[in-house]
This record gives sequence, C-alpha cells and structure tokens, in this order.
Amino acid sequence: MKLITPYCADFGKPNIIIKHFPDNESYVLIPEIEKLKGEPVRIYHRLYPEQDKRIFELMLILSRLQKETKDIELFAPYLPYARQDKEKKAGEAVSADLLCGLLKSFGVKKLITYDCHFLSKPGDFEREGLAIENRSAGPELYAYAKKWFGKKNDEFVVVSPDEGSSYFTENAKGQLSHSLKKVRGDSKENGTDTGIHAEIATMEGEIDVEGKNVCILDDIISTGGTIVRAIDHLKARGAKKIIVGATHGVFAGHRIADKILNNSCNKLFITNAILIKDASFDTQVEVLEIPNN
Repeated sequence: MKLITPYCADFGKPNIIIKHFPDNESYVLIPEIEKLKGEPVRIYHRLYPEQDKRIFELMLILSRLQKETKDIELFAPYLPYARQDKEKKAGEAVSADLLCGLLKSFGVKKLITYDCHFLSKPGDFEREGLAIENRSAGPELYAYAKKWFGKKNDEFVVVSPDEGSSYFTENAKGQLSHSLKKVRGDSKENGTDTGIHAEIATMEGEIDVEGKNVCILDDIISTGGTIVRAIDHLKARGAKKIIVGATHGVFAGHRIADKILNNSCNKLFITNAILIKDASFDTQVEVLEIPNN
C-alpha cells in the first residue's frame, strides 16, 4: 500500500495527515492504520526543504507504522545530510551514517532515492544496514537537453562539473562528453578551519568546446558556485550556448537560479525531486518529472 504525505501530493492523493500546533510542533495521523497490519507499505515523503522538521515527521510516521508491519519502504527523492559521508577532519560527525542508521532502526527496509550524493552511480547499495536503491535522473535530464538542442538542430557536448557526478555523462551514448575537476579554496574563518566546504576557487580540465554548445549535468545545485565556475571555465574556452540541468534544485541562498541564468546560461532545468515554491520558476526554470513507481 502507498502512504503519501502532503509533501508528495504530486505523486498521489495524500493519506497521511500532518498538521502543526501553534508552537510549530508536528502532529501525524495515519487514518487507515488498521488496514496495514502485516501489509507491505511504501511511504512517499520529501525530506527537503526544512529537512530537520521533515525527518522528525518521518520518525513520527515510522514510530507508529512499525507497530503494524515490518515491510516498510521509503521513497524520498532527495536524501539530505548525504554530503557529510566521511570524517575528513577529526571530530566531524558523519551525518550520512547517522541518518541511514536512524531510518534502519525505525523500520525502513529499503530507501528509494535519486542521485544520492555519497553514491557514485545508480544501483543497489547498503549503508549502516539500510538497503538503498539509488536511481538516477540522468536519462531524463539528458533527454531534455537533446530535445532542447534538437529543436534548433544543434549538436552539443555533455559536461559534468564534478568528478563525483561524472556518471551523468554516461547517458550521452555516442556523444562527446567530459568531466571537470573542481578545486576548492580556503575553508578557514578567522584563522580557524571550520570544516565546512569552501567555495569553489577554480575549475580544472581542458575541454575542446571552441564554438560548441554545452550541456552541464550535475546531481545537485546548492549555492550555484560549482555551476557558475564551470560556466566561466567553458566560456573562457569558447563555448557557445550553455544549458544546465540537475536532479536536485536545492538553491540554498537568495536568487540562486537568477545567478546562474544571468551568467551566460541559456536554460536551467531541474527535476521535481525537490519542490521549489517560487513563482519565477514558472518562466525561468523547467521542472521535469521523475518516475515515482
């Protein structure tokens, strides 16, 4: 049976009630709980934005649900806290392990997600005992780029701005594709290493894009720094039209989409893995639907 929260209403009619008290604490009700005894269940729930709140609401759902069934899958198209996947500096908390372990301990048998940041390709994986089906929106993104350039009968080069998301270029079968390497700057603040990822200082990678169209594909756009640096790098090497596609439009900051579109980007497109409530997106950013079955 499908259980759908209000945050996934575009995937079907919600049948989990989530409300908030005046102090903003969450209330969860599963009206059809009596029908779920021993039944396989798949929960559809977005964990972003307001990831801390959404995760706790999921814990409330699971705490009640696991009393009825041991066969629980979670469809969460974007997995937050996935970028801190190892202890790079002594004393860092590894949030990816904590979240996966938490989901496992609350009865999730399998997590289904898209382009998980700590996984380098689609497929079946396991982390902290949690089975993960990592799907990729790469084919949908590439198909859109092909259609966009195809309307003008233009050929294009596919570029990944990060070695970690280089598998996106694999969808461009028979097409010229490349990966760049990003170089981060200093992460120190007032002489102290914060441990937080620094801004992208430069991009490395010699790619022949002189007079050619380019499609940049990535798993996530957060502050837009990686994409902006990639566009600058490619423009400096003579790229003609540049379009940008990503699975997860996090857009963590003010007018991130505008920053990219105003930096020689001819088209920006993302998927509905994350829902962005911004009226300007209706005309500026194309949102593609990902399969959710």
